[in-house]
Amino acid sequence: MYTYTLPDHNNYVKLVAILTLLAAAAAAQTPAVTKVLNSGIGDTAFAPLSIVYIYGNFPSGLPKDFAVTVGGRPGYVIAANSTGYITAVIPADAPLGMQALVVSYRGTPSTAYNIPLRQYAPEFQTTTVVPVTTEGPKFPLASYYPFAHQDVTPVTLGAPAAPGEHLVSLISGAGPTSPPIKLGGINNFSPLAIQPSITIAGLPAPVERAGSSGASIEVDFVVPTNAPLGFDQTILTVAGVPSNIITLPVATRPVVTSVLSGASFKSPGTVAPGSIISIFGIGFGPKDNLLAFPSTNVNGTSVVFNKTAAPIFALASLEGQINALVPYELPTSGSVDLTLNVLADTSVVTRLNLAPAVPAIFFFTDPTVSSRRNAAALVPNTAWLAMPLSMATAMGIPTDCSGLSRLSTCAQPPHPGDVVQLFVTGLGKATPKADPLGKLLATGSVAPANGNPLYLTIDTPLVKIGGMPATVQFSGIAPGFAGLYQVNVQIPLGVQTGDDVPVEITMPGSISDSATIAVSN
Repeated sequence: MYTYTLPDHNNYVKLVAILTLLAAAAAAQTPAVTKVLNSGIGDTAFAPLSIVYIYGNFPSGLPKDFAVTVGGRPGYVIAANSTGYITAVIPADAPLGMQALVVSYRGTPSTAYNIPLRQYAPEFQTTTVVPVTTEGPKFPLASYYPFAHQDVTPVTLGAPAAPGEHLVSLISGAGPTSPPIKLGGINNFSPLAIQPSITIAGLPAPVERAGSSGASIEVDFVVPTNAPLGFDQTILTVAGVPSNIITLPVATRPVVTSVLSGASFKSPGTVAPGSIISIFGIGFGPKDNLLAFPSTNVNGTSVVFNKTAAPIFALASLEGQINALVPYELPTSGSVDLTLNVLADTSVVTRLNLAPAVPAIFFFTDPTVSSRRNAAALVPNTAWLAMPLSMATAMGIPTDCSGLSRLSTCAQPPHPGDVVQLFVTGLGKATPKADPLGKLLATGSVAPANGNPLYLTIDTPLVKIGGMPATVQFSGIAPGFAGLYQVNVQIPLGVQTGDDVPVEITMPGSISDSATIAVSN
């Protein structure tokens, strides 16, 4: 006869706890899909053989730990990212229409996530940055350049394409190959069943071959010999279905497209001696140098005003930007010719207007409020920023300065009556003791870090905070810097407080610039 004995209560409690933990662990291994985006522009156009990013809650694992099916057909997992997305290829035989996508982890399937499939959805593979949302990722996807030279180096703003050049591009969703390839296997190159066409700036670009031997489709084509220099819109079409539009930089020598203030990114075409400017364009060279000052020739690239070479702060070749100092020796009226020399090539002349001052405020952008331009403003003699606490939190900056070193970065909105330090450029001539006949700072040198002497602006800027005139206590080149001016100004009593209190700065006879700061009660 079998006798049943009640378990010891303490052991029973332990058993229940263990079973609960095991159940939770099992649940944690169940994948869940929250969003699916294509590889090109982050939209929801899908076709068989599209490369997709699948977002959700996934256990950590290798690609072999995951399986993806679409419409019941097996796809191919390219990569599994521990931060929350899987890269996969939709199977070539997936049925069209609304289909269920399922991700399985070691045999445990997710719930179905429905995606629409059409016959063709061609997409250039390129960098995709998805906005922060509750449903989507909170990080940029892997970076891809959509075009490459024949030596497989990417086409960038620093290394543009040239008319008549043979280029390579990777696409997806352009339909099946003939014969079909085996995803994840070793294949000979197989051409697309339907040959795509490419237009660059509306001109037909001859396609030399288009097909695949793996997950991506390679398209080799030729830039039209009459393609215009600049930023050319490029579209690939398969069976009448166009791809996303990608900009192809085309140049045979350096091209300057705009010259703006290096602080405000405004005031196109007008510069002041001693100011920091940003030059944008194409063909600035193949290599970056972001800490170049006071060099005037950086990786074979130089910026010349008439015959005077300018010190370069940063050469961001791949992004098509150069930050440089307008030489102090230039006149304050008339015009000046800017040319860009890159190795053996020289740009066409860009004629700029000269002005005594072009004030511009350096600013921070708010990750959560795109329209906010928060001035680079500090509590005097600290690294405490006059910015909204919500903005600081979004940027990962501490919002409690109590107990922190004055050299520690944090957010500390000032009060009416407090003094703040604004950092600007383009305030014009500055000399020791603000002497109009005094000696200017030599181009390529910095103001003495110990403040001996201080280079003060000859004219005092006019500053308004919250629409009220503010008292300027100091205006000059920031010690230890060139082109960067510091303005110490007192916030008026009675100013209306808030997160976006306007700050406006003007030099006598100049244009003005504005930004905002946070001011608390």
